[in-house]
Amino acid sequence: MVKLSVFLTRRSDLTHEEFSRYWVKEHATLLQSLPEVRQFVCRDVQQDAVSGLPDGLPIAPFDGVAELWFDNLEAAAAAMSSANYATVVADDEEKFLDRSRTLLMVSEGRTGIWAGK
Repeated sequence: MVKLSVFLTRRSDLTHEEFSRYWVKEHATLLQSLPEVRQFVCRDVQQDAVSGLPDGLPIAPFDGVAELWFDNLEAAAAAMSSANYATVVADDEEKFLDRSRTLLMVSEGRTGIWAGK
């Protein structure tokens, strides 16, 4: 399995709550409507940053992380390079993301030592 982790930063004119509401309700619905996403994405998780954490923790400067799982790198590339992704998804991201601060990480997972617990 290949996982694409997308580290998201909201537009500066949005509150975290406005960002989160749009990301969860509008953007996720749009993504799920695309044939490429339904065909190639095996699993997705939206992780929203938590507020109210103790001072002094080295918190990453992101508002959320989107995780998308694919069977392999070819499936990830097919979904991400589709015409719909390049136009529909990218256009929608402009409504709530600072795309200049978006980071991607592509990884392959392994079962950790805690998997059986």
